[in-house]
Amino acid sequence: MLQHAADLVEAVINGAMGLDEAYALARENKAKANSAEVQLARLREEDPELADRVIEGTLTLTGAWAERTERVEEDKRQRRVATRLLDELVPPLAQARGTRTFARYDPAADATDPSSTPRTS
Repeated sequence: MLQHAADLVEAVINGAMGLDEAYALARENKAKANSAEVQLARLREEDPELADRVIEGTLTLTGAWAERTERVEEDKRQRRVATRLLDELVPPLAQARGTRTFARYDPAADATDPSSTPRTS
């Protein structure tokens, strides 16, 4: 119920709504969230090419979501591999250059932190 009708929790606790009624609404909300139209809309946001293939009839919605999941997992795998390669290459290159750059290298630094990216201007 928390996932699909969190707004009703307080009403159930206060006794303004019965648990059975809240549960029924939560099941209804879950069914709506899982409907084909909602899934297709979400797929269109995440991967328009796959959504187009579903609309054209060359791929089922279930198949599209399976492919989307595979693509996301492959992207994660490739990022991990690239990060490992860079972690192996950057320190020796910085040391070979003879600068103090290596001393400042932190492979655990958050690349999304704007303060950790060098300024180019």
